[in-house]
Amino acid sequence: MVEGNLSPVGGWDACGNRFYSKSELYQMAWTDVDLDSLRVACARYGGPIATIRDDRKMVLVSGGITQPLVKIYNSAGTQLAVFIWDKGRIEALGWTSAEDLMIVEQTGEVHMYSMFGVQLQRNFSMGSEVQREGILQCQLHGTGLVVLTKGLQLWAVSGLEDPRPHKLASPRLKEAPSCMAIMQPHHTLSGCLEVLLAVGTNIMTVDVDSAEQSGTGVGSIQQLCIAPNGQFVAAYTADGRLKVWTSDFTKALSEFATQSEKPPEQLEWCGTDSVVMCWQDILLMVGPYGDWIKHDLEGKTVLVSECDGVRLVSAEKHELLSRVPDSLVDVFKIGSTAPGALLFDARQLFEQQNARADEALRSIVGQLPQAVATCVDAAGAEMDSIRQAALMKAGCYGRAFCPVGSYPRKRILQICQSLRILNALRGSDVGMPLTLPQLEALTPSVLVSRLINGRRHLLALRIAEMLNMDTDKVLVHWACQKISASLQQGDEEVQEVVRGKLQRYRGIRYSLIASHAESVGRKRLATLLLEYETCAADQVPLLLSLGEMEGALTKAIDSGDTDLVYLAIFRMYRKGMPSKSFLETINAKPLAKRLFISYCHRREPELLEQLYLGMASWQGVGHMRLCAALRKANRIRKAAEAGSSSSQAGLISDNTEVVQLLVRASEQYSQTKEHVFQSKACAEFAKLRTVQAELEQEAGQSCFLGCSVIQTVQQCLRLGNARAAERVRHTFKLSDKRFGWVKVQTLATLKDWEALEALCKEKKNVLPIPVYIAAAKANGAPPQACAKLVARLPDASRKAEEYAALGMFQEAAETAATVKDSAMLSKIQGMVGTASPLGATVAQIRDRLTAVTR
Repeated sequence: MVEGNLSPVGGWDACGNRFYSKSELYQMAWTDVDLDSLRVACARYGGPIATIRDDRKMVLVSGGITQPLVKIYNSAGTQLAVFIWDKGRIEALGWTSAEDLMIVEQTGEVHMYSMFGVQLQRNFSMGSEVQREGILQCQLHGTGLVVLTKGLQLWAVSGLEDPRPHKLASPRLKEAPSCMAIMQPHHTLSGCLEVLLAVGTNIMTVDVDSAEQSGTGVGSIQQLCIAPNGQFVAAYTADGRLKVWTSDFTKALSEFATQSEKPPEQLEWCGTDSVVMCWQDILLMVGPYGDWIKHDLEGKTVLVSECDGVRLVSAEKHELLSRVPDSLVDVFKIGSTAPGALLFDARQLFEQQNARADEALRSIVGQLPQAVATCVDAAGAEMDSIRQAALMKAGCYGRAFCPVGSYPRKRILQICQSLRILNALRGSDVGMPLTLPQLEALTPSVLVSRLINGRRHLLALRIAEMLNMDTDKVLVHWACQKISASLQQGDEEVQEVVRGKLQRYRGIRYSLIASHAESVGRKRLATLLLEYETCAADQVPLLLSLGEMEGALTKAIDSGDTDLVYLAIFRMYRKGMPSKSFLETINAKPLAKRLFISYCHRREPELLEQLYLGMASWQGVGHMRLCAALRKANRIRKAAEAGSSSSQAGLISDNTEVVQLLVRASEQYSQTKEHVFQSKACAEFAKLRTVQAELEQEAGQSCFLGCSVIQTVQQCLRLGNARAAERVRHTFKLSDKRFGWVKVQTLATLKDWEALEALCKEKKNVLPIPVYIAAAKANGAPPQACAKLVARLPDASRKAEEYAALGMFQEAAETAATVKDSAMLSKIQGMVGTASPLGATVAQIRDRLTAVTR
């Protein structure tokens, strides 16, 4: 048997075969609050409460302030903020899913405030048409709103992150609807927002594309309400009846006669299986089968529908009316013999050291997993901490005797964590009276976000750590709030406080904190905080926005990310950094210097030249001008190869530009001792181009530009201009051997054997005869021409070999005989054969030489 102080049955009310309980959450902390004279907006999931004087009623105003005040409280009635409403007349106010207060003026202007009364920079207007026609009705929901203008047109906003008012399909109304309700997008088949309008005795469904009749002949409806799950619609009719349909109005589920001549002030769902109506002093709840419960009220009460119940907010207290879960009924129902109840009794007996505990446990040994699940689920549904502990003890007691794996230990851990969170939230200092189903529907991540927005950072951090969630969001938000609240403290002091709290956490995005510090005008603090940022991609852009150009460049280089280096360089160059400082900074960073030079080389060569000049990099300027000269020379060559019709004067002009560039390159290279060779090479190249241009002008054809010195000499010789060849030789100081070799190769290529022989006979000839012979052979000279050259060989043995190679064996034998070369004679004999007459002659000469030798 359950002890009396543990049983909650006394607070239960039966409604058919179900039980409902009305639990007190808080005694309201506010004072002098008259809800009759106020417009009240309560956020779902135990969120804040906003009030403002109801300007639709005559209210006695006392004190010096005549303008209405918007006051914001938590669910326990503790005031969070107050501010003066100095704008237009209010049509509606309510809370978004992010717990921001949304206030709609009759002109269609929408204002957003935080729960601490700070106006957010997300105000918007419903448009000029709404402003011109005015608002007849307005309904708010968690992510937007719908307005019905006095012109009987519907306008909606479906997302507050990017509020864009759009017009719904025209309902073509002849009279104003008596009421309307919003079907949110996640509850509709189309995924679009739908609006229900009660027009006469019909229900019309309107979305962005169409307006159609959904329910006909349903009666004259005064109030509409959609269930939290979007599956049912409740309506109160003019004849005092409560009707419930499915959301598509294809099936009527129930009808209840209230026998009231006056419509209720509010109509809300209690979870998804009952409907609550509130009059001035009566609260009536109607169950799914027509059963009902009535409660007396002491004053005006505001109903707030939740997924598992309805909250009742009055001037004195805050209560929760909800269905008692089946698990609690199984455990605590009077006379219950369910396994969960017997396990709970067994645990009670065990604590009393009563031997009947074993007997009670054995009676449900086959149903222990079910009994454990019932007790654990009941603990999660219970709001009293003493009963929670008792139920969890019973569940753990039973699980110790369960077969292995029959009930997961993880479920007990999850319920314990959830209860710790819920009990912490329900405290009057936090004022967030959530239940377990509400917590599961809200999700822990959203809960943490709401606690952050409510400046409950320590509680949010502990919940995040307990559930192994990311704590970065909590810590960053706390740091930002700390900075905002410490505007009178020094930057170093605030930095030490923030760092001291966050240093034990890894992966904190200090860039977000620094960005907030910058937004409140504390750039020095932002710079100090960025020293702790580990992600260079976040650190460098913010340093640049703070004006820390050199620091940003250093961090970018240290990261090794060339994209970041480029970002820092371009921001420094293009955002007004003095050129001298920029060049000095770039020159001191080798990697940055190389990257910037590479970019300029590809995209902005003019800028590259300025960079080189600013850094006194003469070799760089020289290299640029040399490359420009080579590009220009290459274009001239291609034009000549393509047979371009450009005039000779045009080519000379272009070549003059090439020469000038080469001369300038030579001058720049000469500024440094390390580039003397490059300077001389450019000067020589310029001289060569000048000479070639003169030669082309003399020759009247384009055949010299682009040639080397050797090729230029060869071209002169081909054209028969020996004087020009000599001039090129003297200009570029070609040696006699080099010049002679060029002449030999050119004449051999031209197959001018007589000129080649004449050259060979000259007294100033400095080349050996084999050079002439090799050139002649390489270019296919006839044997007679080669023989003339061979005849001039001074070495008889070499001459005999050359004759033999040419097939002139008679001359070869005679030459070998003159020098008494028996070996050569033997070789020649082998080549011609012993049977031939020449072979016999060679044999006689060889024998004679042999005899003489003996």
